[in-house]
Amino acid sequence: MKNLIVIPAYNEEQALPGTIAALQALPDGFEIVVINDGSRDGTAAAAQEAARASRLPVHLINMPSNGGIGVAVQAGYLFAARRGGFTYAIQFDADGQHDASYLQALVAECEAKHLDLCIGSRFLQKSEGNFQSTLTRRVGIRFFSRLIGLLSGVRVTDPTSGFRCAGPRAWKRFSERYPDDYPEPESLFWCARNKLNIGEIPVRMRERQGGITSIRYFRTIYYMVKVSLAIVIDRLRAREKI
Repeated sequence: MKNLIVIPAYNEEQALPGTIAALQALPDGFEIVVINDGSRDGTAAAAQEAARASRLPVHLINMPSNGGIGVAVQAGYLFAARRGGFTYAIQFDADGQHDASYLQALVAECEAKHLDLCIGSRFLQKSEGNFQSTLTRRVGIRFFSRLIGLLSGVRVTDPTSGFRCAGPRAWKRFSERYPDDYPEPESLFWCARNKLNIGEIPVRMRERQGGITSIRYFRTIYYMVKVSLAIVIDRLRAREKI
């Protein structure tokens, strides 16, 4: 079995080398694809240097301009589909927030419970040093958790988590169509609406090790409204054949 770790990166030259280095403890069978999403810093050079030192295969996709997190992640899924041979695709942030020691647990949970999507949740259990974001972000996360639960019956504690493992039924469809802006809650709801198997496991997260978050200040309001409307509209669609 071969699995692909999808790392979207925008202006992450500071944190990216450490992120890739942390993945070197994984066993053979994992490959990494870094999607440089039109960065204006040295992200591409940092990825190339980290790839040369990596024990695991590292692929680099340089996007011509910044398309946003959804476009970058979809590029990773499209790479998996075109290259072929992958079972699971694991989204993993470039900024150092995600703990690589939980990555195999996400894959194992998908295998054991035949999940199409498994989310790493920072809220399932409290542990020392587990960064759970700002109060404003936590309020938004709880809102999306309740909205998705109300409209689909699927309860997930961390719907905005970018640390997630997708099985082939999910990531192959994501390679064809994926939300282009703040995609995690929308793609989660799509899976729930279409009766894919969803689960989550507890993980530990850290504060970002470099760069700047894309959701700040007034964009938080835009994010809440846009994603909420997208989920409600998606609820009106008929179930798709997967």
